[in-house]
Amino acid sequence: MPQQLAVHRPGVHFEILSNPEFLAAGTAVNDLLYPDRVLIGSHMTPSGKRAAEALAGVYASWVPRSRIITTNVWSSELAKLVANSMLAQRISSINSISAICERTGADVDEVAASIGCDPRIGNKFLKAGIGFGGSCFKKDILSLVYLAETLGLDEVGEYWRQVVKMNEYQRDRFTKRVIKCLNNTLSAKKITILGYAFKKNTSDTREAPALEIIKTLLDERPREIAIFDPCCNPLVIRDEIRQLVGSTHVMREDGGPLVVYGNAYEACNDADAILVTTEFDEFRNTPTGSANSSQPLFAQPTTTTTTSRDPRPFERVDPTETDLLALHKHLVRTGRKTGRRPGTGEGAEETGAEEDGDDAEQDPLRRFVTEPACAADCPDCRQERESQAAGYASGLTTEEYRAKEPLDWARIAYHMRKPRWVFDGRGVINAREMTKLGVRVESVGRQGRS
Repeated sequence: MPQQLAVHRPGVHFEILSNPEFLAAGTAVNDLLYPDRVLIGSHMTPSGKRAAEALAGVYASWVPRSRIITTNVWSSELAKLVANSMLAQRISSINSISAICERTGADVDEVAASIGCDPRIGNKFLKAGIGFGGSCFKKDILSLVYLAETLGLDEVGEYWRQVVKMNEYQRDRFTKRVIKCLNNTLSAKKITILGYAFKKNTSDTREAPALEIIKTLLDERPREIAIFDPCCNPLVIRDEIRQLVGSTHVMREDGGPLVVYGNAYEACNDADAILVTTEFDEFRNTPTGSANSSQPLFAQPTTTTTTSRDPRPFERVDPTETDLLALHKHLVRTGRKTGRRPGTGEGAEETGAEEDGDDAEQDPLRRFVTEPACAADCPDCRQERESQAAGYASGLTTEEYRAKEPLDWARIAYHMRKPRWVFDGRGVINAREMTKLGVRVESVGRQGRS
C-alpha cells in the first residue's frame, strides 16, 4: 500500500488509520447514530495522532467526545477481534452450562439470571440456545486463532478454537435430542423449522444454525421438512439450501422432502414436531416479560437505559441535526406512549415537523429523496415479483422490521399430529402454557422427557 501511494501521489505523506465498526445486524443505523464507543487506531507519531484527531473530529459532530477512543493501530485491530470473540465465548460458556442443567434438573435461565446479578459478570449474552451464527463471530474467532498460532501461541489458539467447537456441539446436541424424542427415527414424520435467519428481525442467513440442523435432519429421511421465516424471502431460502446442501434433489419440486412456506400455519399443519430456531417475537406463546413468559424469574441489573430522555435544553444555541434527531426520537417515543401522533404537538416545530405526522416520523429533517427505479433486470425485484405471484411475503423491505401478530399456538397445536412436540432452541416458549394445549416441550437448558 505505501509503495502504491508513493507512485500515485509522489511526495505526499499519508497516514493509515484503523477504524473498526461495531454495528449489529438489525440495529446498524441506530448503532451508528448512538454508538457506545468509536475506536480509532493510528501510529503513535505526531502526524499519526493528528490524523486520528481529524477523524475523531468528524465523529464528534454527533458522538460525545468521551466515547471516542484513540489507540495504536494494533490495539484497534485486535480490539475488534477480541470484542466479538469474547461475546461468542459468553454464549458458548452458558451453552456448556445448559448441557449440565439438562442432566441435573437445573434451569439454565435461573442460573443465568443468578450469575448475571453479579456486577463483575453482568447479564448480557447469557441466553442459552442453539449457538451463535452470523458472519462475524466465527470468522473473528478463527482470525484470532490464526494470529495466535502464527505467533507461536498454540495454547492460546486452542483455547479460542474451543469456543467454536462448543458452538457446533450445542447445535448438534439439540438435533440429536430431537431425533431421540421422536423414537430415534424421522421416517414418515413432518418436521417444521420456525426461523431460518441467524438472528431475529433480519433476513441474514450467513452461518445460520438452522441450516446445519436442516442438513442433519435430511440424513434421517423425514417425510417432510417445512421451513418458515417471517423475514427471509422463501425463494432465497430455496436457492441457498440447494447451493449449500450440494444437492439438486432436496426440494419437494425436485423429489426431495424440503418445502419452504410463506405462511406459518401451513408450515406447521400436520407436523409431528416443531423446532424454534430463531428468536422472532412472533413465535413466543406469551408476551415478552409477562408473568408467565419464559424469561428469568430474577430481576437483572441493566447497564444501559431505554428510557427516552428529552435532550432539551440543547447545549448549543443553534442545535445540530443530531440534536434535532434526538429530540425527534424522544417525541416519537413519548407520542406512542400517550397516543399522540408523532410530529404533532409540543416540540414538533423544533424538528421541522408540521401537521403531517406520518411523514414527519419517517423524515424529520425533510432530507429524503424519491428512490430511483430499479433496472429492468434487478434480481431483488425479480424475487419480489416471483414471491408475490406465489403468494409469499417477500421479506424484502427498506424499512426496519417490526414484529407481526404472535402465532396462535392453540390453532397450531390443534392441527399437529399426536404426540405433539415443540423443541425450543431459543428460549421463547413457555412450557407450562404449551402443556395446557397438549404439547410436549423440550427446551435448551431444562430437563425434559428424554
